[in-house]
Amino acid sequence: MLFRFGPLHRRVGWLLTLLGVATLAVGGRGYLTGTPVRPSWVFGGLIAIVVGTALVRWTRRAGPD
Repeated sequence: MLFRFGPLHRRVGWLLTLLGVATLAVGGRGYLTGTPVRPSWVFGGLIAIVVGTALVRWTRRAGPD
Protein backbone atom coordinates (compact mmCIF):
# COMPACT_ATOMS: atom_id res chain seq x y z
CA MET A 1 0.00 0.00 0.00
CA LEU A 2 1.15 3.51 -0.67
CA PHE A 3 0.00 4.73 2.72
CA ARG A 4 0.48 3.13 6.12
CA PHE A 5 -2.63 2.79 8.23
CA GLY A 6 -2.20 2.53 11.97
CA PRO A 7 -4.25 2.34 15.15
CA LEU A 8 -5.02 6.06 14.99
CA HIS A 9 -6.69 5.62 11.62
CA ARG A 10 -8.82 2.80 13.01
CA ARG A 11 -9.97 5.01 15.90
CA VAL A 12 -10.73 7.87 13.53
CA GLY A 13 -12.71 5.45 11.36
CA TRP A 14 -14.81 4.27 14.28
CA LEU A 15 -15.34 7.84 15.44
CA LEU A 16 -16.50 8.88 11.97
CA THR A 17 -18.83 5.90 11.81
CA LEU A 18 -20.41 6.68 15.18
CA LEU A 19 -20.71 10.37 14.39
CA GLY A 20 -22.28 9.46 11.05
CA VAL A 21 -24.89 7.30 12.74
CA ALA A 22 -25.68 10.07 15.24
CA THR A 23 -25.89 12.67 12.47
CA LEU A 24 -28.13 10.41 10.43
CA ALA A 25 -30.41 9.89 13.43
CA VAL A 26 -30.65 13.62 14.15
CA GLY A 27 -31.18 14.52 10.50
CA GLY A 28 -33.76 11.82 9.92
CA ARG A 29 -35.78 12.10 13.12
CA GLY A 30 -38.10 14.52 11.35
CA TYR A 31 -39.39 11.55 9.40
CA LEU A 32 -40.73 10.03 12.63
CA THR A 33 -41.96 13.25 14.23
CA GLY A 34 -43.58 14.74 11.14
CA THR A 35 -41.23 17.73 10.95
CA PRO A 36 -39.11 18.47 7.88
CA VAL A 37 -36.17 16.12 7.32
CA ARG A 38 -32.73 17.71 7.03
CA PRO A 39 -31.38 16.21 3.80
CA SER A 40 -27.93 17.73 4.22
CA TRP A 41 -27.59 16.07 7.65
CA VAL A 42 -28.80 12.74 6.30
CA PHE A 43 -26.39 12.93 3.36
CA GLY A 44 -23.51 14.02 5.63
CA GLY A 45 -24.24 11.15 8.01
CA LEU A 46 -24.22 8.64 5.18
CA ILE A 47 -20.92 10.00 3.85
CA ALA A 48 -19.36 9.84 7.33
CA ILE A 49 -20.49 6.22 7.73
CA VAL A 50 -19.04 5.23 4.36
CA VAL A 51 -15.70 6.97 4.98
CA GLY A 52 -15.46 5.69 8.55
CA THR A 53 -16.15 2.08 7.66
CA ALA A 54 -13.72 2.31 4.74
CA LEU A 55 -10.97 3.52 7.10
CA VAL A 56 -11.66 0.67 9.51
CA ARG A 57 -11.65 -1.86 6.67
CA TRP A 58 -8.39 -0.51 5.22
CA THR A 59 -6.64 -0.63 8.59
CA ARG A 60 -7.77 -4.22 9.08
CA ARG A 61 -6.59 -5.16 5.59
CA ALA A 62 -3.21 -3.51 6.20
CA GLY A 63 -2.68 -5.69 9.27
CA PRO A 64 -0.03 -5.24 11.92
CA ASP A 65 3.28 -3.73 10.90
